[in-house]
Amino acid sequence: MRKVFILAVVCIFAVSTLAFAAAKTKVAIVKGTPHDVIGESWHFSVLDFSKIWETEWTAKGEKAIEKMVRKAINLAGGFPVKRGDEVMIKVNLVQDMWFVFSLENQRARWTNTAMRDDKWFQQQIQSILTDGRIARAVALICKEKGAKKVTIVAGPNAGNAHAYFLVYGYTDMAKKLNPAMDKWTHKGGWLELYDVSDAVHDGTWKYYKPKRKGLHGLSQYPLPNNWVNADVRISIGKMKTHDNAGVSLTLKNVGIGLPPVRIVGAIKMGLPHNKTQWNVADVNSIAPIDYAIVDAIWAIEGWGAFYGEPVSMDLVIAGKDAVAVDAVGTRVMGLEPRHYGVIRVCADSGLGTWKADEIQVVGDSIESVMRQFDIGSIIGAGLYHKGPKAW
Repeated sequence: MRKVFILAVVCIFAVSTLAFAAAKTKVAIVKGTPHDVIGESWHFSVLDFSKIWETEWTAKGEKAIEKMVRKAINLAGGFPVKRGDEVMIKVNLVQDMWFVFSLENQRARWTNTAMRDDKWFQQQIQSILTDGRIARAVALICKEKGAKKVTIVAGPNAGNAHAYFLVYGYTDMAKKLNPAMDKWTHKGGWLELYDVSDAVHDGTWKYYKPKRKGLHGLSQYPLPNNWVNADVRISIGKMKTHDNAGVSLTLKNVGIGLPPVRIVGAIKMGLPHNKTQWNVADVNSIAPIDYAIVDAIWAIEGWGAFYGEPVSMDLVIAGKDAVAVDAVGTRVMGLEPRHYGVIRVCADSGLGTWKADEIQVVGDSIESVMRQFDIGSIIGAGLYHKGPKAW
């Protein structure tokens, strides 16, 4: 009888353990190798002013990164796309190369030193922008799952996303996948490219109120209707330190990237910068992210998000809980997610979890890929506060 009782206890414990594990949200980390194929196969002729700026990458690198993305999604599970869905994929094409070039030129003048070389610029711009090869892989997976239409969305803080699509390889990539897409309008066929400010031109936007309690950045936000009404919303954010938010991953990619500059102004100043954590939570509460992916092929540390120092990571991080994905990404950076308002306020608003004991990391472990990021002069930025004081 005693043996039966012990066996029953063991079975109950085992079932409880499995149930607890199943209840955890999964976040996958995938490390790619070798680095020369993953991280050095993307090329942009930054210092050549004799021709149009355009990005190229190798077929081998494209295939390797697609393999990483597929592995991460398979490990994390729960990819939300089904037949007939209209999918929006938000990428981070926040800044143009001329801005980075100009900053580096000024640094060299102020310090009376030489400008960094072409290789540094290659790494720097990859650290700032979502790699088009990751967006390509996600779009292909959506199509394989039966998506009726896939739209890759960008909302730069200044400038025109369509120019960025051309310069950073998206136009060429999308045209190859979808020959029906018009090269200039980026419309037509199953895959399109979209600037959030297109909504202003087309009249397909409106103000939306936050769907969360507590403090708000604004009482309403201008957002494209197609993002809010999409069947599936996917965020592919970069891994970056940020001089305002502290860290920038998938939540901020949407929260600050979606409101069009034609309404909120250059560098998104219409979104109060001293209330960034509430802006991010507000926008994400209106139309939550259904799947989150961090592009950490290259990341940025120091004075991010435009002009820090490039960091080679060769990682893809993925999961259906954007808060958990950002929390894991932050820990990979050697930082503590509970310190950052863009993560904590989203969690407090019911958008996901940042807590390590509620997250199951699959694939590579955090410890095996972790690197301590330098936060230098941005220390304290974006720290979490419940009260009315932003920082």
